[in-house]
Amino acid sequence: MSEALQGPPFTNLQLVERVDSWAYFTKDPDAYRRHMQDYYYFLIDGYDKPFGYMHKRFISGIPWPEYWKIDHDKHFLTLTTGSDFATRSQLVNETLRKAHESPDSTVLGRWADEEFPLYSSTGEHVLDLDGCGIDMLGIVNFSVHLTAWVMTAEGIKIWVPRRALTKMSFPGMLDNTVGGSLATGEKPIDGMVRECEEEICLDPAYTRSHIKACGTLSFQLTVDEMLNPACQHQVQYLYEMELRQDIVPKIGDGEVGELHLLSLEELANATRNGEVKLTCNITYLAFLIRHGYITAENEPDIIEICSRLHRYHALFIA
Repeated sequence: MSEALQGPPFTNLQLVERVDSWAYFTKDPDAYRRHMQDYYYFLIDGYDKPFGYMHKRFISGIPWPEYWKIDHDKHFLTLTTGSDFATRSQLVNETLRKAHESPDSTVLGRWADEEFPLYSSTGEHVLDLDGCGIDMLGIVNFSVHLTAWVMTAEGIKIWVPRRALTKMSFPGMLDNTVGGSLATGEKPIDGMVRECEEEICLDPAYTRSHIKACGTLSFQLTVDEMLNPACQHQVQYLYEMELRQDIVPKIGDGEVGELHLLSLEELANATRNGEVKLTCNITYLAFLIRHGYITAENEPDIIEICSRLHRYHALFIA
């Protein structure tokens, strides 16, 4: 286990390092290349840049059909067939379905039954794939995250859910107020409104009239949601919303076990003590920075922290 994934208490910089844990080529090219020996480049014929980084455990754990070519010397995994969007989508999803249904394959997670987009470096929408293949292929995923807060006599307090104990990943841990991945064709604001209604029962009209967009975060993680070796590329569209004290979120779709109203200090302590779901730590750090709880005066690593919250996803062959 890397130093960044060791136990609490964590500094704010360590919270970022645990999420933005992928090696940086510009800092140490040789160390980056050694890291990449455990990964294969996911390529598609006709495109010169990789679309993702796949951990080697998937290469041996999945029954690859004949339209995939595996080069073990170069660590290339290439989709060799499919000259159009529909065919590429069909072949990738067929591969995922066969892997999911194979009795010998235990490396693929649950079938999401929801499709997500894959884009090229130039922004071309190349194919759609089931969500179970996102972290396996190590492609960039897009999500929406909301921090809902209320102003009290004691100051700002945040509605913080505790994940249901039935969740496969991070059961019982604290989470973002609302969050979820964006499906193919879904605009960030529409996805955020949908998630608010599903997870905390907020009226869509109220959400649209009160929500505030706060930019993005991005990171590249070396594990999946189950903390197994993988590549998790993610861009989070950030939102926040101040709720009136008489508007109390309600548990909606079963994703949430409990809802707590925490002060900024209580939330900051929860992150440092390892009580928050891994990737949600940086979402809350960004909120604490925006609202002046974490500043240059009380955080000596503020420059490094802010820069690491916005990783540039440039996929390349080292």
